[in-house]
Amino acid sequence: MSHYKRLLYACAVTAAVTVLLSILPLTDSRMKQAKGDISVFHPVPIKRLSAGVIVDSMLGLHLELDVKRVDWKGSVLSVDLSAEHYGNAVEEWMSDLQRLLEFAFVHTDNVSRVLVRFVTPMQPLNDEEIPVNRLLAAVDVRRSDTWLSTELSNLSAAEPFTDEIWRQRLRLSISQL
Repeated sequence: MSHYKRLLYACAVTAAVTVLLSILPLTDSRMKQAKGDISVFHPVPIKRLSAGVIVDSMLGLHLELDVKRVDWKGSVLSVDLSAEHYGNAVEEWMSDLQRLLEFAFVHTDNVSRVLVRFVTPMQPLNDEEIPVNRLLAAVDVRRSDTWLSTELSNLSAAEPFTDEIWRQRLRLSISQL
């Protein structure tokens, strides 16, 4: 009979521990303050750009223009942005360029140069040709550019195609169509 008493005692202790463990989180003050879901993963700010985080970095920028190509070599970031859906809407071009430059030069510490090409797809003449992108404009910005510390926030409102100062700051090259 003592064997059954020990087994019954072990079951009672197990049930008591289970009830206490299920009540314990309800007494925690942090759990009472949380009104919704709790994040399991917390975003970590990217301080150094690398091939392992470049895709997440580009997605995190939420650019209006489509990213067609990204290349990371040494400390140079090269990005092709497609203006297919926006045409010559300079506001979107400059807004995306500002986000890209802020990411590269403010939030990371290992990017020394950003090369951005604005492209649009060319229609192939026949079905056998592979579609290619036509270059509309290109920008070359370097971390050493002094205007970044004072004028970067004004870039989204810039008119680099008509303003010579912005054209020089961005080292803007425009293709002949």
